[in-house]
Amino acid sequence: MTLKEQLTRHALLPLHEWLRGRNTIREWKRFRANDRLSPEAFRELRLTKLRQLLQHCAHHVPYYREVFEQAGITDPGHCGLQDLQRLPILERSILRNEGNRLITEGWEPRLIRYSTGGSTGEPLVFYTDKHRESCLNAQKLRARSWFGVHPGDRQVDFWGSPIEMSRQSRVRVLKDRWLLNQVVLSASNLTPQRIADYLDFLGHFRPRLIYGYPTVIYRVAQHLLEHPGLLGDYRPRLIACTSEMLLPHLRETITQAFDCPVANEYGSRDGGLIAHECPEGHLHIIAEQVIVEVDQPDDNGVGDLLVTNLDGYGMPFIRYRIGDRGALTDEPCPCGIPLPRLREIQGRANDFLVGRDGRLIHSSTANYILREIPILRQYQLRQRPDHSFDLTMVPSRPLTEGEQDHIRAGLCRILDESVAVRFQPTESIPPEKSGKYRWVISEAAA
Repeated sequence: MTLKEQLTRHALLPLHEWLRGRNTIREWKRFRANDRLSPEAFRELRLTKLRQLLQHCAHHVPYYREVFEQAGITDPGHCGLQDLQRLPILERSILRNEGNRLITEGWEPRLIRYSTGGSTGEPLVFYTDKHRESCLNAQKLRARSWFGVHPGDRQVDFWGSPIEMSRQSRVRVLKDRWLLNQVVLSASNLTPQRIADYLDFLGHFRPRLIYGYPTVIYRVAQHLLEHPGLLGDYRPRLIACTSEMLLPHLRETITQAFDCPVANEYGSRDGGLIAHECPEGHLHIIAEQVIVEVDQPDDNGVGDLLVTNLDGYGMPFIRYRIGDRGALTDEPCPCGIPLPRLREIQGRANDFLVGRDGRLIHSSTANYILREIPILRQYQLRQRPDHSFDLTMVPSRPLTEGEQDHIRAGLCRILDESVAVRFQPTESIPPEKSGKYRWVISEAAA
């Protein structure tokens, strides 16, 4: 660690967080200590936090006072994890219709307003608070510490949300870089020249952590593999991917190009940080912060994920349907961290293709077919309501008839039905407003 990084870790970052009204560093130290707890002690800690949250809701949140009464819960201070199933699932429609009644009485001046559009584009407004924000930031720092990345270490974010990027005033950019060792690089308009400039910057700034959308870091990795040597002897200590599915071919390319660990961070604005990958390659649920349930699991244990945020006191989310599908596992992890594990994450509902008789097929199956065509530098596959496909693509040369037939046959095979595939070459595929790049989008109804 350089002298500048030590100064940031021990002085500048704690001062910054204190001025923002957050106790991030104190929470980080506490969470780090929890990694040394026994599984039994950890379960007791989580149960205590759940009971404290439920008692808070019973006394101070109008919506949950009514819900507890209807569920016959008279003493939430003695509830167990199994008692959560007595409570109704918090749907997004309830959040929209009952939003004011979900706010803790008297907390209005302390709340921070957020909104997220999601895949439907319909804004979802919710509120967080300084404590929840502190815990969220501290949990990210805690997970990165598993890889030897610590608060104050140099960091580069590939980010593309217009909301965040519009706030990058000159003063903030200078403050983040020279005081906090953090630099944000825009994920929008990634031309070959811009990517080359970014790689040149990485080689000079030498961040220990690269963080951002996997689809964006993947494109940077592709350029690096095509132009080896651009980074010299620099290698990051960790690349953490967030906000999108870290598909196998993305991970493989990023790992090959940067020659460092690649970890998946799973969470959302409304649900908080839910899980993070450890050095052993397993997704650990951030269980002091969230309880994760699987609603109506199928034969493989996969179902809709329900999240209870244990640090969200301003607007509590209990059994919130996050919109993703996944599965849990009871298997311990060789890393020794006492946090429970997610066996898999399967993504949003519209990440699934729909086949014959409404069968759901994960989008990764289509990616396996398309990745066999190396001339596709970028693509987006859209399934229409009639199950047909539009393949928008950026090829390095026109596809041959044989390559088109290969793609067409593969897509029909995974759907188990004959459908039309329309090929639409283009010079570039713009990201969504958030800056993310969607590989597969389905408009078909299951």
